[in-house]
Amino acid sequence: MEHLTPYCKAGQRTVWKHTSVRKTPARRKISRTDWPIENPEQIALLLQKQWRLYHLTPLYRFSYTMLKKYSNELSVFIACEKKKGIAVEVGIEVAGKAKFSMLAGLRATESDPEAIFIQITSKTPVQQAADEKVVWSGWLCCVDGDLGFLESLPVEFTCLPLLFANGPETVTAIVGEWLQKTFDCYISAFPISSENLTWMAAMWANCLSDCIHRVMELEWSVPPVQLTISLSIHPEDAKTLWDSIHGDEDEIGIDEVELFMSSLHSHFYRHFGVRLAATRLVKVTTAVASAHCDGKLKLFSSKHIDHVLPFLTELAFHQIQYRPRLCTSMD
Repeated sequence: MEHLTPYCKAGQRTVWKHTSVRKTPARRKISRTDWPIENPEQIALLLQKQWRLYHLTPLYRFSYTMLKKYSNELSVFIACEKKKGIAVEVGIEVAGKAKFSMLAGLRATESDPEAIFIQITSKTPVQQAADEKVVWSGWLCCVDGDLGFLESLPVEFTCLPLLFANGPETVTAIVGEWLQKTFDCYISAFPISSENLTWMAAMWANCLSDCIHRVMELEWSVPPVQLTISLSIHPEDAKTLWDSIHGDEDEIGIDEVELFMSSLHSHFYRHFGVRLAATRLVKVTTAVASAHCDGKLKLFSSKHIDHVLPFLTELAFHQIQYRPRLCTSMD
C-alpha cells in the first residue's frame, strides 16, 4: 500500500498535495497532555505490538454514528476480495468479520477527533464463534493536531492522519482500499527519517518506565555495505546526559538534539574507535517506544503514549497540504 489513488465523488475531487521536503522546525514544544486513560483495556491493545505506520488525508463524510454500518460494509468487502482469490491468511476459510469502535479519550485537545479502532477476526469452519482469531487490527488517530488546519477543514471532513496497522500486508491493503473508496482519502506509507529518529531519541531520553528499565538502543546502517552498528545505553545514563544538555522545560531545540547525538557519537568513538558521521540512524529504542526508519513502531507504556502520538501527528500533518478543487471526470 505504498501509493493508493484517491477517488472522485459526485463530480468533486479532493486533491491532496504530498510534500516530500519540509524544513524541520528549530524548536518543538514538549508535549504535556497527561490525559486520563478512560479505557485502559483498549489502550492495552495498542502496547507491545509491532505497528506499521501510514498517513492518510482527511476522511470525507465519515460519521461516528455509523460505525456499525462501516463494520458490515468492510466485512462484505473482505468477503468479496476473498472470492477474487485474495487470501486473508493461510488456513482461514471463512470471511473475516470487521468491527469498528471508538478509542475514547485518545486525544489532546477538544479539536482532535476521537480515535477509531478497527479489528478483523476470522475462524475456520471447525471453530466456534467464541474461538474467533484476531487476523488484523488497526487504529486511526489525531493527537494535538494542527489547530489552524483542523479549523480550516470543511465540515464534511474528519482528520485522522495516522493509521497504525498490525497484521498481514494483504489485509492492510484490503482495508486501505476500502477506506479510500469509502471516504475519498489517500493513504501512503509513513517512513521515519533519520533526523526525526534523532528527535525521538532526545525527546524520550528522560522518560523512564515505572516497572521496566529498558535500555536505550540506537542502530545505524553503514552504506553501501550491509552492516548495522548498535549502541546500548543504560536509561539512567541517557537521562543524565539529556538533563545536562536540555534547559527549557517547555521546548526542545535542534541544537540540543544535535549536541545529544554528538555526545553519543563521541562516546562511541572513544570506546570503539569508530566514527558514526558517515552512517545513517535507522532505529531508536527507548522506555517509551521503538521506532524504525521503515515506519515500524512499538509502544511500550501507556504512561508515555502522550509523548509519542503528538509528535507522529505533527509529522503526518507535515506530509500533506489540503487543496480541494472541482473536477468533471473520474480520471
